[in-house]
Parts: sequence; structure tokens; C-alpha cells
Amino acid sequence: PSSRRRRRRVSGSRSKPPVHIITMRAYVALAVLAGGADAFTRSAMAPRRSRTMMMSQTLKKPAAQGNGIGENIDVEQMRPRLEVEWTQIKDDLKNVFGLTEEELAKYDDISKDDQMAGYEMMQMCRQFENACNQAYMQGNIRGFMHLDNGQETIPAFVADSIRKTDIKYSYYREHTHALASGVDPKAIMAELFAKETGTCKGTGGSMHIYDKDTFFQGGWALVCEQLPYAVGAARSILLDRKLGIAPPDDDRMAIVFVGEGGAQNGRMAECLNAAAKENLPILFLVIDNGRAINTYTMDVATNSDVFAQGAPTVFP
Repeated sequence: PSSRRRRRRVSGSRSKPPVHIITMRAYVALAVLAGGADAFTRSAMAPRRSRTMMMSQTLKKPAAQGNGIGENIDVEQMRPRLEVEWTQIKDDLKNVFGLTEEELAKYDDISKDDQMAGYEMMQMCRQFENACNQAYMQGNIRGFMHLDNGQETIPAFVADSIRKTDIKYSYYREHTHALASGVDPKAIMAELFAKETGTCKGTGGSMHIYDKDTFFQGGWALVCEQLPYAVGAARSILLDRKLGIAPPDDDRMAIVFVGEGGAQNGRMAECLNAAAKENLPILFLVIDNGRAINTYTMDVATNSDVFAQGAPTVFP
């Protein structure tokens, strides 16, 4: 028995290869010339389409006989790509959010530097999540871990708008949100590896990234748990201004990430009402991919247009 135990210990003691985080800067120029992020997703450089993405097409299949349903069932398993013209977005920003023509004019043309920055953020997020997946499979990362592969455009879009002093809240799939907020990638990865150099000294793990320097208030494990805290943070900013202790020309705001599944939670309605009632400086950033893990939005929501939830509270 002792020899068998000895053999098992020896066989299980092989070293594991290190994990490397790679930013593919060599392909940035190609993406810019090809037309930005959308072109990248269609190029050969992009990761292969997953089975989930392939299933997102609208399918028609015959119904089982005798079930009382028609001959065909339309099954749309994922929210389709949004096709919105810039002119329509400009109208919304002007009429709903009150931006002037001068403020909107600077967004008519996007510089190559801005395109480059967006592409690099997408690449860093994708490579970071791929490295996390590899390390998890190797047993170097333990516990729960939720990856954000395929949604890199969201942190890329908001990274250049989020400011260091803004107070950010996210949910359990928050690696890329922390990256977009300016949290050090090495510190995030160290946290996942339960190292003392991590953002929480290795005690938080994947779902609880926290960084005091960038005001990133961590991921929250329970669905929609982050929403009331974000509203409270927005109210604290407002109180700082009223008490005269806010920084000069204070334009801070609270930013909270939430999925469209979580947006069906009752906390969302309460927080929208509270934020609208006191005119709080807060941005609800809803990531709507048509599903809440394995639950399709249309199966649980009468109105799956989450952005319309703000209308009753006059919240744009």
C-alpha cells in the first residue's frame, strides 16, 4: 500500500506550465484598416463561433404530433445583433439626454488612436479570459469563475468614458469590467490565483475583485445585489456636493453593470425609482445578450426591451 501511495504522489507532482496574458498588438493595424471591431469579429483572427452562437439563429422545427401546437415553432435563442444608425443615436442623445450639437459633433469621426485603444482593450479582455480559462482547467484557479468571452466590445466601449474617480459596481462576471475601469490586470490575475498580491490579497477570488485606487467596488455574487449599493454611492456623491466637501467641479458618477436577467429583479424597479426621484448621478449599464445564463429573457419577461424599464420613472 505504501508503494502505491508513493507512486501516486510522484505521478501527481508534475509541474504545471505558467499562464501568460498576451495582448496581440501586432494585429491592431489590420483591424483598423478592416473597419474596426465588427470587421475583427468576422475575420479569421477572431475565435471560432461557439456552439451557443451557432444556435442563436432563428430555427424552424416541426412540433411533436398531438401537442395542439401549430406545424412550426419559431425559436429565437439569443438576442439578434442591434442595427442602429449613428443618426438615430445622435437624436436620442440630443432629445433624451440633452447633449448639444457641438458636443455631438466631436463623435462624428473616430480617430485611429481611439480605434486602436478600443481594439487593444478588446484583445486584452479576450486574452485575459482565455488565460483564466486555461488556468482553471489546469487547476490553478479554484472556486466559482464566470468568464466574459464574446462580450469584449462592452468594456472597450466604456473604457474611455469611465473615469478613475467614478464609483463602479459590477456582478460576478466582472473581470473585464475591472479591466475597463483601470484595475491592474496582474493584480486581478493574482487574486484569481489566491495570491497575496491580488486585489483582495487572494481572499475574494473571481467574483469579488475590489480596487480602492480606481473606486472599483467589486463584483457581487448574488443577482442584482450590486444595484442598491450603487444607488447609495450615487447618493453619497450628491450629498458631498450639498455639504460642500466634493472636489471642485465634481462630475463623478456611479456606474453599475447588470445583466438583462438581473434587470428583471425587483431591485431594478426600486433603484430606478429612487435614482429618478432624487436625480442621482448614476448610469445603469445593462448588458443584454438575451439570456440569463440558461434562461431566455422572452421566457420570463413580458417586455424583453430592458431599456424601456426607465420610461415609467422618467429615467433615460
